[in-house]
Amino acid sequence: MDDFVLPTSSGDTSAAGHARGRGRGRMNRAKPTTVRRPSAAAKPSGHPPPGDFIALGSKGQANESKTASTLLKPAPSGLPSERKRDAAAALSGSSALTGLTKRPKLSSTPPLSALGRLAEAAVAEKRAISPSIKEPSVVPIEVLPTVLLDEIEAAELEGNDDRIEGVLCGAVKQLKVTRAKPDSTLYLSLMYLAKIKPNIFATEGVIEALCSLLRRDASINFKAKGNSLVSVLACNLLMAAYEEDENWPEIFVKVYIEDSLGERVWVDSLHCRTFVDNIQTAFNTKMPPKSMLLQGEVGRSGGDLGAGSSPHPSLTEEEDSQSELLIAEEKLSPEQEGQLMPRYDDLAESVEEYVLDMLRDQLNRRQPIDNVSRNLLRLLTSTCGYKEVRLMTVQKLEMWLQNPKLTRPAQDLLMSVCMNCNTHGSEDMDVISHLIKIRLKPKVLLNHYMLCVRELLNAHKDNLGTTIKFVIFNELSNARNPNNMQILYTVLQHSSELAPKFLAMVFQDLLTNKDDYLRASRALLREIIKQTKHEINFQAFCLGLMQERKEPQYLDMEFKERFVVHITDVLAVSMMLGITAQVKEAGIAWDKGEKRNLEVLRSFQNQIAAIQRDAVWWLHTVVPSISKLAPKDYVHCLHKVLFTEQPETYYKWDNWPPESDRNFFLRLCSEVPILEDTLMRILVIGLSRELPLGPADAMELADHLVKRAAAVQADDVEVLKVERIQLIDAVLNLCTYHHPENIQLPPG
Repeated sequence: MDDFVLPTSSGDTSAAGHARGRGRGRMNRAKPTTVRRPSAAAKPSGHPPPGDFIALGSKGQANESKTASTLLKPAPSGLPSERKRDAAAALSGSSALTGLTKRPKLSSTPPLSALGRLAEAAVAEKRAISPSIKEPSVVPIEVLPTVLLDEIEAAELEGNDDRIEGVLCGAVKQLKVTRAKPDSTLYLSLMYLAKIKPNIFATEGVIEALCSLLRRDASINFKAKGNSLVSVLACNLLMAAYEEDENWPEIFVKVYIEDSLGERVWVDSLHCRTFVDNIQTAFNTKMPPKSMLLQGEVGRSGGDLGAGSSPHPSLTEEEDSQSELLIAEEKLSPEQEGQLMPRYDDLAESVEEYVLDMLRDQLNRRQPIDNVSRNLLRLLTSTCGYKEVRLMTVQKLEMWLQNPKLTRPAQDLLMSVCMNCNTHGSEDMDVISHLIKIRLKPKVLLNHYMLCVRELLNAHKDNLGTTIKFVIFNELSNARNPNNMQILYTVLQHSSELAPKFLAMVFQDLLTNKDDYLRASRALLREIIKQTKHEINFQAFCLGLMQERKEPQYLDMEFKERFVVHITDVLAVSMMLGITAQVKEAGIAWDKGEKRNLEVLRSFQNQIAAIQRDAVWWLHTVVPSISKLAPKDYVHCLHKVLFTEQPETYYKWDNWPPESDRNFFLRLCSEVPILEDTLMRILVIGLSRELPLGPADAMELADHLVKRAAAVQADDVEVLKVERIQLIDAVLNLCTYHHPENIQLPPG
């Protein structure tokens, strides 16, 4: 049996290690004569395991499998089956309990059945996930629960700190042995001590002992969660001991990770919430509120999926019953709020490294897709504060969301990724890129996905522009996501002022391309307007198209003249796309002399007038700084935005508007009021020597616009209101005679 001793790794420099050194000295002296209870710290120098025995676990577990083997030693037997059985028992003991816990009990267990061995091996496999948690290093002193308080008091009077530590570790050991039904005197005494003397629990030995209570006990039937009372007690004792401390030990994170991936005995317990929330401050994760996590649930029982009132297929019975608890979520009390603070600022780097290593190990295992545990997804949800976790996660999310066994935790994980995508660094931009490519069909999942997109936009101000850019580029790519338009619709609803501006910037980017993207841009814009049900602020979009850009690709643009002409074309298309079914109906009624839906028509006319004002400003101030257009092109652009250009220039690219609507659409866009600012700028452009619109042409254009506006005059619409006297000066200045510059006149 000694063959199965696992060698431990050396190099332990912690205080616990020194304590173990002392214990080792004592133990080595006593070894030959009696089978003393070995201190968990003893470091045997065993040989490597023989045969095909695989050592699961770590330094801590190695010590304890030695202990297990000492206590379990049966009559010597060379039979392989006997050896294997002992190995399984040793493995099952590897739950990093103290070397003294339930060993006597184990030795009296009947031999395990084949199924039992498999179960224990499965537990051992699970247990191997937390390799760096040390064994408790203090020799426990067991006293009767009834005299525990007196013993502590006596030791305190003597100033014997080692004894206090030993007695507390003894109490923990008793709790471990009676885990299924702990002694009420014992746990009430410990709770009382935590209330009046929390500091006595804050020693390394006691912390290690209490943390061993928080770990999976492999000797308990691996299917039953067992009584969580002992774990809950340990959490609250640790919370009491460390409530005032801003720097918590790393071991708390380690047991948290282990329980998160394992049975979640205490991680999900309401009674441990303050302790767990404080540990989670290590990950800087913004956790989605439970109410949000359940919004996807509420619509599930019926409706679109036609599932009647049966529970959702992705819910186990246990989860289904838990969901009721979640709905009645309790808010943190003010007292609990006060106890919540960052606890891992000093250890942030090492904790992050540890967590990432654990998660990489879990995610990179070669395992079938169905084998990913729900608990791994829940742990990822709570560690999404790390950008690497978001990036690792998002690449597998689509697969998890479509797996009925994982749908629910995957939905929560998607929400957590979106809420924590808050750095706008290169990793988070990659995350957004992957999020945009996720394809989902069921309506329930799609609705939840759109909810998550909204949270993504709230997480960082720059996420909006990046999301729109990725959606449009994906829409134009070969791997088109059928949900693109729905995402855009959600984005436009979420940020009605800013989203059109960012959308316009993407169109500008497309038109700077070496290839001519005008036809594609027109088609894309029409598709967007159609799919988003005209819910876009056209004026904000058009103003976005006219913004001057200073990025290198704009300053070094090859086809600047083409860029200006194409932007003008997109402006004209945008104005015509503002004609909704209601506007069309109102226009037809107006032509017949009926006054139906007039507000819709007037609102559209004012919108066109405002866009035309902005377009004339753009041609006056921005365009000259982009490029020196040929006079013909400049005048063409000015006429085009004012709808005074030849009709075919509006539809020659793709035959839109269709022939049946063509003349009607052009008329609707031209029969509009004219704003004072538009008129004033046209006159100023005519006066400018740098711009290629001559005084006579400017006067003619202004005259045409005023007459056209006058034709629209009605009681409920103001077609022209001029308040500035300078406008008359400009008209008179345009009418003055300028002699040709190439002739010489005599002086005077």
